[in-house]
Amino acid sequence: MDWKKAKEILIAMFLIINIFLSYQLYTISRNQYEYINQEELQNVIQYLNKKNIQLETEIPDRVLILPSVRAKYHEFDSKEIEKIFFDSKEVKLEGTAVKYRMGNENISIDVKSRIYLTYNNKGIEIPQEDVDKEKCLNHAYRFLDKLKINSGNRYVKQEIVKKGYVRLILGQQFNKIPVEESQIEIYATEEGVVQATVNWFEWIKNDKKHNIITPVIALLKVFEQELKQEAPVTVKEIRQGYYYSPETSDGAEDIDLEVAISPMWVISSNRGETYVNAYNENIEKRR
Repeated sequence: MDWKKAKEILIAMFLIINIFLSYQLYTISRNQYEYINQEELQNVIQYLNKKNIQLETEIPDRVLILPSVRAKYHEFDSKEIEKIFFDSKEVKLEGTAVKYRMGNENISIDVKSRIYLTYNNKGIEIPQEDVDKEKCLNHAYRFLDKLKINSGNRYVKQEIVKKGYVRLILGQQFNKIPVEESQIEIYATEEGVVQATVNWFEWIKNDKKHNIITPVIALLKVFEQELKQEAPVTVKEIRQGYYYSPETSDGAEDIDLEVAISPMWVISSNRGETYVNAYNENIEKRR
């Protein structure tokens, strides 16, 4: 066998494979994004500056083509909650399967619409002294393990160490894009969790993909409908995300556990945050 010739053939094969893979990665990357004309961006920036809208952030020059997603809320069943936190101890339960309150002399738990949980433990005092951060966080994550909260797509928004406790805020994401309004907030001491609020999706998966408006259109929409009368305005951040907030009322506390969620453009300014639906340009929420 001519080893020299065989070696040259192998090198050529690997080179062809590398070129093919590089092309595939480039094609996938191009298909995931829609790029925005730079001249268009500059024209918009000049127009907004004339209207007293200043940008402290860059307008994204590409649009990640996001699908809508389907998601199911984590449901807090009263019988399961009783098993987790109260065991055989005396517990008082008031309300319905949809909206209820349960507790004993130390622990109280409120659940609304089956998905919003608020936990308080007045049996644990918050000491006014430095704490071991890791001990506090261990209690926080053990608390979530008890609730059997899905951890596959969560990320840490904040870890704030205070005198006597650690405040942990966890967010949820899908394909590395934040899912707004799905959040866990826990106050934990070295003795345990003293307070927590939980609203979480049990699972999130792809639904459908549609054309997405550019951040330029979203920004102009927010200016024309929300910020025009509030100038001067400083835009601090423009990002893509997912957002869904169920509508509830005193007369109808129950909601659908499985929902469709659209991608959003989130415009953050010194006037607050505005969520623009990236499919239909509707302004979904301002806070």
